[in-house]
Amino acid sequence: MPHPQVMFMLRLLAAVSWADGELAANEAAAVERLMAAADLDDDERAEAQTWLTMPVDLGEVDIEGLSDNQRLATYQAAVRVALSDEKLAEAERTFLDRIREVLGLSPEQAAEIEDEMPRFA
Repeated sequence: MPHPQVMFMLRLLAAVSWADGELAANEAAAVERLMAAADLDDDERAEAQTWLTMPVDLGEVDIEGLSDNQRLATYQAAVRVALSDEKLAEAERTFLDRIREVLGLSPEQAAEIEDEMPRFA
């Protein structure tokens, strides 16, 4: 059975990981852990693996199938991945802002999620 919502989230997180132009080892490991935990078929897993080999462009994204909780959880996961290398580059900050907009979250919702995360320089 295809998993479009899971694939969307993994693609989004891979894009966040690449947002500063490089894929840090801990960013890749964070995305790989999520891939391993997801119930993906072989084709989905192969496709998701490609997102760790070169920068990912989100292009047109469709969030209609995501519930409010899934949108919040997706943003939370994006923040975790962005902070997994213990720094938040300007490009990652910009990308998180774009993700927040794509997911339809308010700045207040995003700030609440970010305030729950450990802060890094």
